[in-house]
Amino acid sequence: MRDTNRLAEIETLLSVIAEGSFSAAARMRGMTPSAVSKMMARLEDRLGVTLLKRSTRQVHVTEEGARFARQGQAILEALDAAEHEASCGRIAGAVRIATSAAYANHILAPILGGLLRAHPEIRIDLVIGDNVSDLYGQPIDLAVRAGPLEDSSLMARHLGRSEIVEVMASPKGDDAPPSFRIGFSYARRDMTWRGGTSRLQANDGATIAALVAAGAGTARVGRFTIARELVSREVVLCNPRAEPVFEDFHLLYVGRSMTLPRRVQAVLDYLAKHGRVD
Repeated sequence: MRDTNRLAEIETLLSVIAEGSFSAAARMRGMTPSAVSKMMARLEDRLGVTLLKRSTRQVHVTEEGARFARQGQAILEALDAAEHEASCGRIAGAVRIATSAAYANHILAPILGGLLRAHPEIRIDLVIGDNVSDLYGQPIDLAVRAGPLEDSSLMARHLGRSEIVEVMASPKGDDAPPSFRIGFSYARRDMTWRGGTSRLQANDGATIAALVAAGAGTARVGRFTIARELVSREVVLCNPRAEPVFEDFHLLYVGRSMTLPRRVQAVLDYLAKHGRVD
């Protein structure tokens, strides 16, 4: 492990060369002349070469010192360019979004074309699944979550509240309404989804909505996943007078918004505006 601040040494050397003395360089850098002299001496000792010739009134750079200074200046300029690229560079690269099939099909599908047109150098990789693993340790930039938030260390943008409705296929003729429930094949955290025994289960909301529309049973689903079928009367509410129940949606990410890569920040802002469920 290096115990020296090599960038500070380079910057100080360049200041000494530009100012022609330790005292002037010290004033420029907010140091004492003694501290500047000692830093240059340590640098020369480590390199094993004389960089500066000292006189009572002035300091002159040696040929080796001038060569080292040119290379050091290039290093500082490259570092400045790297920092500029990281903080103010192009909005480009891949963004991985973990989301449910229902949200992907009904919310993301209609808007992602607009996102890609707005940011031509961004690529989107959708990781689909209703029960996606935690963000930590996963190559995921953003995750859409439904229900209460459990991990307080994650940052979140609210995507609105989806009404949870219990629906069934529209009765045809004298057919009796379905008598059994379709449910999720994994445990939901939200109490809204609990209650009743499911004879038919699936692990994603989009499939459950499709099963309802096909007349396979009744189910609780987010209204946005079945909105088109409700308008067309392909499915109907089991109890139109039931008290409305809602589920929160959030867009989660690790870290602070101000330090996110620009590609991730751009997608985050776009989805927070256009990817709402309400």
